[in-house]
Amino acid sequence: MSILFCRDCGVDVSGDPLFRQVSFALENGEKAALVGPNGAGKTTLIRACLGEVRLESGESQIFGTYGYLPQMPIIEEEGNVFQCMLQERADLLAMQQQLRDLEQKMAHTPSDKIMEQYAMLTERFERQGGYALEALIRRILAGLGLEGEANTLVQSLSGGQKTRLALSKLLLRSPELLILDEPTNHLDVAALEWLEGYLRDYPGALLIVSHDRYFLDRTVSKVLCLENGKLKGYSGNYSEFELQRAIESKTISREAERLEKKIAKLEEYVRRNKAGVNSKQARGRESQLNKLKPISVERSDHKLSISLGNADRSGDRVLLLEDVMISFENRTLFQHVLLDLRRGDKVALLGKNGVGKTSLLKGILRQIPYQGTIRLGANVKVAYYSQEHENLGNAGTVMDEIRTVSNLKDPEIRNLLARYGFRNDDVFKFTAVLSGGEKSRLALCKLFLEQGNLLLLDEPTNHLDMDTRGLLEEALQEYEGTVLVVSHDRYFLDKVVQKIAELTPQGLRIFEGDYTNYRESKQEEDSFVAPKEKSLKSGSQEQQENRNLAREKKRLKHLEKEIEELEETLGRLEGELASAGNNYELAMSLHEEYERVKKHRDSVLEEWIAGSD
Repeated sequence: MSILFCRDCGVDVSGDPLFRQVSFALENGEKAALVGPNGAGKTTLIRACLGEVRLESGESQIFGTYGYLPQMPIIEEEGNVFQCMLQERADLLAMQQQLRDLEQKMAHTPSDKIMEQYAMLTERFERQGGYALEALIRRILAGLGLEGEANTLVQSLSGGQKTRLALSKLLLRSPELLILDEPTNHLDVAALEWLEGYLRDYPGALLIVSHDRYFLDRTVSKVLCLENGKLKGYSGNYSEFELQRAIESKTISREAERLEKKIAKLEEYVRRNKAGVNSKQARGRESQLNKLKPISVERSDHKLSISLGNADRSGDRVLLLEDVMISFENRTLFQHVLLDLRRGDKVALLGKNGVGKTSLLKGILRQIPYQGTIRLGANVKVAYYSQEHENLGNAGTVMDEIRTVSNLKDPEIRNLLARYGFRNDDVFKFTAVLSGGEKSRLALCKLFLEQGNLLLLDEPTNHLDMDTRGLLEEALQEYEGTVLVVSHDRYFLDKVVQKIAELTPQGLRIFEGDYTNYRESKQEEDSFVAPKEKSLKSGSQEQQENRNLAREKKRLKHLEKEIEELEETLGRLEGELASAGNNYELAMSLHEEYERVKKHRDSVLEEWIAGSD
């Protein structure tokens, strides 16, 4: 059964059609991605389905509960993060208060009716997860990297933290349909992987707009592609969609070419024989020709061409960091950072949100104070790409932005900007009104003009659509200089980098290989003691650690068994409460026993969740 359907929908923007006759359906429990180039109308289509944008034609309808995460959610709640999460399940809090009120009534004026109400409400409260609510809140906050902000006032959170809080609230509410617009923004790699696992197991339907190909490969089984005003559905994850599209494009191109040749031959025959002895055959061919319609092959009018230039060659040693530390307001972000970058290295800088990745880049640029040694090698020229685009002005136009950093003449500037997707009147747009994707492309254009041989890139794929990300990957693969990049786009990292530098408060750890190699190494560390640490330990220490690991596994199994037994006890007590009848003394005794067991069950459940994470 469909939970969302959209039939023949069309939306206009400034009087011009953005898309027309868009139809699709999402079934209960189905997980789908909505993809397409920047400006295709993905967010507009979602908002039209939700009734927030007027449909010029067609209809859409949602059957069941839904939750929507926009790209920039607005959170205005008061109180701290944990209280904000609790209020998201105000229905359970109200139910909990009703239970307390009934308990008071049972204590003073017990009756069969009250006992029956209490038993029914208790069953309903438990079925909806009321007893595990606080444990689930802690699990979600921890998964999305907000466990440290549980007692922080909501209004004190950063923009990225508020986005993660909005996502946390949606997951806690658990609607039948979850619509997420760029949910991976502001998430570090650990949070991304946690969210992937959570959404894979999510019982409801999902509709996700995302440019994170790695994320989509692990969460969806259907792809809806919105492009050139049309929408088409494909089965499978994103990689399977790309393969189907490539085959489809090649097949259509071949068929279009074959038909084009056939039409040309018929036209030539008709032209040569229309007035001759073969005029009858020519008329037949003309009739046949009129029935043929050329196959339209979609070709982009805005093909991009990204280049990062051919900078002067640097020395072999490009960048050396020794015992670097950065602190703010008596808080140390990290210390003891060591890094030796050599010419041609392409290194990803990973770490949890807030650990100081951007601060390290700005330290290298001498934009913020640091302690320790940061030394550039011979003939090194640094070029910086900022995720916040603070190097873009807000007063002038796109043309003005390039004029200020180059000696190119206006025709040359226009030719350069065309390579980055700015054509015709686009070059006269004010930078202040550019979209996120347009700002990213303009920043990449300026990066090209800097001709640096050491690129410091801070989330360069943010706001870029799939095709543009692919072009940037190709440009970086061909780039002969050195790259240090902060990114949570794992597909991008697998394509571009050869090393991973993991930043922690205690320093920097280097892993050889791409992101997949890094992930495998981390998984091995989670299961076993790292070889280097293992070699420094005595046999007795190893045995002790193995015993501790076995003891922890045994403890978790014991907790699982205890939870099952406590659940059975609660079920038995509920039955005895229901059959207590007018024996109020027995009912009160059973009620007290029930509350004691329930409290113990919640405590054991929380302990099990904490140990399982």
